[in-house]
Amino acid sequence: MKYLVVCFSFVLICSASAVPSGKSENGDSAGVSAKIQLVEKVEDFIRANPGVTLTKLDVLRTRSAIYYSLGQRVIGDRVVGVARESASWSTPQNVQLVLNYPANGGYGDIVSYVSILVDQSSNLGSGFIINGGIGQRHITILIEAQNTFYFNYIAEIYAL
Repeated sequence: MKYLVVCFSFVLICSASAVPSGKSENGDSAGVSAKIQLVEKVEDFIRANPGVTLTKLDVLRTRSAIYYSLGQRVIGDRVVGVARESASWSTPQNVQLVLNYPANGGYGDIVSYVSILVDQSSNLGSGFIINGGIGQRHITILIEAQNTFYFNYIAEIYAL
């Protein structure tokens, strides 16, 4: 199982690297907006957004990465958005990443699968859908990381 996770992570990183940031496989604009921000307490998001329902993402933790996913690949889907970024700090931080598809806040293609690979110094974190979702034409995802010196991620959104 450990070998499978390592191989899958390698394939995910290689496939994401093959798609330039800001472009989908067919050359269209990526359509994903992303923002990393530091927070004092991860509960701050919930207090700042009353009424938001959080749906947990599936998570697989390894020694060196956290892999969040939702949905499944289906025949005919394609990458409609890729986002990646790296950040580091000299002291441990609590971090929030908010991903939006489509980036303009409107409606895009029907979301089928979400894949987010996070590399961080701690193994503390969680991921949630806060708006939209699989089978819908938009999705907003919140990834939280606690007590980390660095935060690197690659996110891919697939849709029909």
